[in-house]
Amino acid sequence: MSAPSVLYLHGGPGLGPVFEQARYPDATHVHWWRQPLAKPCAARPFLDLQAAALAELHSVAQAHGAPVTVAASSFGAHLAVHLAQHAPELIARIVLLAPTFDPEQAALRLARRAFRVHTDHPCAGRLAIALAAYEDDPGRARFWDVFGALSLLPDVTSLYFGPVGGAAAARSFAELIAQPGAFDGPTSVATSDDFSAIDRRPVASPFAGPVTVLFGAHDPMIDAEQDRTVWSTIFAQAEFFKVESGHFPLLELTLDDCGMAA
Repeated sequence: MSAPSVLYLHGGPGLGPVFEQARYPDATHVHWWRQPLAKPCAARPFLDLQAAALAELHSVAQAHGAPVTVAASSFGAHLAVHLAQHAPELIARIVLLAPTFDPEQAALRLARRAFRVHTDHPCAGRLAIALAAYEDDPGRARFWDVFGALSLLPDVTSLYFGPVGGAAAARSFAELIAQPGAFDGPTSVATSDDFSAIDRRPVASPFAGPVTVLFGAHDPMIDAEQDRTVWSTIFAQAEFFKVESGHFPLLELTLDDCGMAA
């Protein structure tokens, strides 16, 4: 069996690649890297994750014997940017799937969407109060208040998906995320809080190879036009496409649709 030619950086932080592995069990050309959990009391967990991703790229490229495709979903796009900045020679091309440049604002968009869908739910008022408090005084503490209120609403994860292949994908996602190891809350909080503290201004990447960016037409978390400007600043050569999916194109479409075919 040949070594994988694609390094996949899943979203999160705190998620694992269990969803993608379940959907594509025979895709041996993809290295479904499970990102390490944040160490207890780690001073800079996001920087630790960046370092781990860079080490993984070196390992995968060495095993493949040539530059590899780096494919990244959602928050994983920030790891792809880091790899392109520090080891562009190891990358053949980059595929970004619904990349979230500002994860905090993306999550807030999801919360507002959930409120509109569940306005009559008994807990909707708590989400409205949390969103108003965040708007009055933005910050991580208020953000996590929104996240906590959001978790009280039903079927929130179904909002990630589009109307075409989304129903089956949403059911699978809900089943898998309940399994042990699919999501780690402490890693999510620690890593995203550390990420929020870094300088996130977009900077042009030294990577000169091909870059493909896919935005889901039904993604509740991303403003595609706004984010296209940001990603174009980082990757001036990027080609942008809108596809019939929600926030996880890889869970609704095919590997070929997502530029990850063998």
